[in-house]
Amino acid sequence: MSDGQDTGTKAADGRYAVLDVFGLKLEVSNPRLAELLTMDAGKALTTDVRDLGTPEEFRSQRRAAEQAVPEIVLAPPTVRDEMDEKHRREFRGQVGRIGDSLGFESSADGIWHSPAGLIILTRGIDRPVSFAAASHFVGEIAAHRESLAGPDATALFVVDGQQSADVFKVAIRQCHLYNVMRVISIDNLLEIERVFVAGGIDHSKVLVLLTPAANIDVGEILSVMRSTDAGGPGELGY
Repeated sequence: MSDGQDTGTKAADGRYAVLDVFGLKLEVSNPRLAELLTMDAGKALTTDVRDLGTPEEFRSQRRAAEQAVPEIVLAPPTVRDEMDEKHRREFRGQVGRIGDSLGFESSADGIWHSPAGLIILTRGIDRPVSFAAASHFVGEIAAHRESLAGPDATALFVVDGQQSADVFKVAIRQCHLYNVMRVISIDNLLEIERVFVAGGIDHSKVLVLLTPAANIDVGEILSVMRSTDAGGPGELGY
């Protein structure tokens, strides 16, 4: 989000980059819409509604935004928006911390570099999403994966829970991208970290879990490992 002093970054084609959704840019051509989308919460709370245009103009802006990104709901930013953005930053920060703990060198843009030479492009999704939104994210990452992290990089969506993992799993499968993409819930990623730190697995086995060498949904592999573990319930054995 901007600081409220401008209407976003204007590209050469006259469009404005106004929103960063999990690292994916939303661009609009309407400068009034760009101003509204980049307005900070404090300014929004003190802005006269008349400054946002007529009801018909606002409805037109809503339709334009809904067409730009699936299921986006246009409304003036609020204090809740700031809280949500803080939660997103914390979620992504947690994902990066886990990456470092697992032996990767993680960067602020979500790219994990393995000492083995493999690269994983991660994206943290901190809340439930619809199938349409998951398909959108999958398609965008597919389109930009090589430019962001290189042709040999794979992608890993780290999501808020198993329900979101199921949605992303179907989206990845329907897009036939199971050869380059995986999904895992944050709880399962934390479990992998716990077992890794305890010495139950090494970095090479982490790579097997988090890259396309394994199943789309990493949680399914963990379930199989738990059920076949001879060391006792709740622990992973290899």
